[in-house]
Amino acid sequence: MDLMVGVPRSGMLAASLLATHRNLPLIDIDGFLRGAAPWFGDTKVLPPHLRFGSSWEARRALVLDDSILSGGSMARVTERLKASGLRERCLTAAVYYDPASRYDLDLGLVPLDPPRVFEWNLMHKDLLNHSCVDIDGVLCRDPTPEENDDGPRYRAFLEEVPAWHVPSQTIGYLVTSRLECYREITERWLRNNGIRFNHLYMMDVDSAEERRRRGNHASLKGRIYKRLDARLFIESSHQQAMEICRTSGKATLSYEKGEILCPGGIRAAVANGREGARQGGWTRHIPEPVKFLYRKCFPPFGMARHGP
Repeated sequence: MDLMVGVPRSGMLAASLLATHRNLPLIDIDGFLRGAAPWFGDTKVLPPHLRFGSSWEARRALVLDDSILSGGSMARVTERLKASGLRERCLTAAVYYDPASRYDLDLGLVPLDPPRVFEWNLMHKDLLNHSCVDIDGVLCRDPTPEENDDGPRYRAFLEEVPAWHVPSQTIGYLVTSRLECYREITERWLRNNGIRFNHLYMMDVDSAEERRRRGNHASLKGRIYKRLDARLFIESSHQQAMEICRTSGKATLSYEKGEILCPGGIRAAVANGREGARQGGWTRHIPEPVKFLYRKCFPPFGMARHGP
């Protein structure tokens, strides 16, 4: 293989990492079709036969996307390769692929039944329409002890803290340990940052001191989650995620650990996935991650590597 060709956007992540790992030149699909010079980087020393002035000089190219579901995106890429007379010099590949779909793909690395969600696009999937999401530690950072004074410094934090994520999807349910008295300032911060949501659940107690005395942050979140039709709870704290999972009996993502917890652990999750598949449900088995391509991957939602 002489050249890595990434399919934007997410495919560029995989292609860039694999090109670096194999010390190959890299280019995006549009540049490849134009015959543009591939990217080498300043710190890499490529052998002379890989220093192409034009990407068309490559004898063999790997065209890589992060995942294939319906195959529509890769089918369009393949048609463009054929029209340009480059198809015979290319292998088309995807890191994750749906084994039940039919598409023109030469190489699939990991078979993965749908539906699925990945770390790099979690905040842009319609799964968020049916999820509960924590605010502090997920959409923004947690307040420092100095900021968390339940007074002017805390209000300044609520007003000014930068957003970590601005999801492109509407969040079904925001469920937070922030007090009800901070609803107006919280909703204003969400609007100002372009974060859309349908419902906002907050703790209805008199003070942060009373909230700490009760110590029921996670169990309250779990009870709210249990009565909603949400499919996933995205919680910043791993300890709270375990309690939410136990209380609700439903899948919970620990943002701190990058793990999805499922009641009963992995065996129950796999059994539920098989039953869900028979009933047209949404839970599926867990693949092994491609560790050299990605630092970590969220399993398909509803699945778990570990159980509380």
